[in-house]
Amino acid sequence: MAEFIIDFLSDGQVSMEGKGFQGKSCDEAMGHFEKALGVVTERKNKPEYFRTEVKDNARIKAH
Repeated sequence: MAEFIIDFLSDGQVSMEGKGFQGKSCDEAMGHFEKALGVVTERKNKPEYFRTEVKDNARIKAH
C-alpha cells in the first residue's frame, strides 16, 4: 500500500516522503501536495524511483 508521510517542521519547512511507490508514480501522486504547499527546494529520489513498472496480467511487478 502506498502512503505519504508529511512532517511540518518547527522552522516552517515541510518534509514529505512517499512509501510503497514504484517508478515515477510517486511524482504524480505527490505533485498535488507539492502544488498545494508551495515551492520544492530539494528532492531526493529513493532507489524505488528508478525501478521500472511492467504490467503482466493486471499485476504490477517491479524489476
